[in-house]
Amino acid sequence: MKLKITYIAIAAIIIFWIIFIGWGMVKTTFKLTRGKPAPSEVTSKKTTQQEITTKQVKTKETPLEPAAIQAEARPILVRTLKVKAKDFQDVLPVMGTVKGKTEIELKFEINGVIKTINFREGQKIKSGDLIACINPKDAQLRINYAKNKLNSAQAAYQSTQKKLEVHRKLYEVGAIIKSKLEEVELETESAKFQVETTKSEMELAENELQKTFVYAAKDGVMGPREAEEGEFVTPQDKVCSLLEISEVFVEVGVVERDIEKIKLGQKAKVYVDAYPAVNFEGSVDSIFPVVEGKSRTLTAKIKVSNPESLLLPGMFSRAEILITDLKDAKIVPSTCLISAGEGITLIPVIPAQSLKKSEDETQTGIVQLKRVNLGYMTSDYAQVKEGLSVDDLVVLEAQGELKDNAKVKIIGTEELSF
Repeated sequence: MKLKITYIAIAAIIIFWIIFIGWGMVKTTFKLTRGKPAPSEVTSKKTTQQEITTKQVKTKETPLEPAAIQAEARPILVRTLKVKAKDFQDVLPVMGTVKGKTEIELKFEINGVIKTINFREGQKIKSGDLIACINPKDAQLRINYAKNKLNSAQAAYQSTQKKLEVHRKLYEVGAIIKSKLEEVELETESAKFQVETTKSEMELAENELQKTFVYAAKDGVMGPREAEEGEFVTPQDKVCSLLEISEVFVEVGVVERDIEKIKLGQKAKVYVDAYPAVNFEGSVDSIFPVVEGKSRTLTAKIKVSNPESLLLPGMFSRAEILITDLKDAKIVPSTCLISAGEGITLIPVIPAQSLKKSEDETQTGIVQLKRVNLGYMTSDYAQVKEGLSVDDLVVLEAQGELKDNAKVKIIGTEELSF
């Protein structure tokens, strides 16, 4: 009985494995059968491939890959600039210091002790105003001495003239010889020269007295005081400075790379912190011929009219020198330029006539790489003299490589403002 049960168990196990293996073979066969195309599909695919091959032979074209077809159909996204004719100015910003038109050092011409000083620092002075004087006592004594000497000489001269008249009468009646008359004539002439000499001494003494005073030679403003009342001064000692400010100069430093931009007569605007809302008009008056200092800068002077004396020497100033002034110029950013070698410059342009509206209301167009002639150029902008028309769109940025006749989609348009 036990042996019979054992046989039945073995037989059951064998049947189970036969069924399991058989079911696996059926599933595999079914999958392989589903992966094969039907005979009609194979025939259809062969026919289509033959048609494509025949079409390629007739048109001599290579079929586009799906990725290439998709790239050709998708336009390049670009941001553009609308070309307008505008006025353009290029200015060079510089910094400097205000200087007087003239700075006159005032000194006494003779030695002496300062008696009075008649000005305050920064005071406006008119031409002819008394600035300072030294004690005139010594000069007055010289005048008195010269005056007395002159009186004495004049008296001696008058005496010799009367003596000469007497000797002439004596000579006429034969009372004296001619040599005696000539001697008296010489004495009279000598007395006359003595009078002239003392007159010169008198004038010198009066001139010495005038040198005890210092007067303003021009209208201006007084600089710092260098001496005080009661101080002994010599002709080498500066008392003060007179600054003429009806016109002033702004001395500015120009860095070496900008030297070639500066020319005489260029207009400039000057600004100072004291009057932030006011711009003072001027022009480049002189350019120093030497680059000075460790900063390697060239000094230029801007002449500015200052009738109200608002600009004072020593003020820190900022200036803008007008380098060029273009009227109705077509200006584009320098980043739009494409160098093609041998002096040829191209600009990616979307002509106005190629613009269309797409389904999503955005504009599309065709790019043309136009050859242009350039005029004035800066580091940021360039003037296009030939090759562009007003209202053309110039490509500023592109999300892809731009080629001639490439289709683009415009995602934004700007206009330059200066």
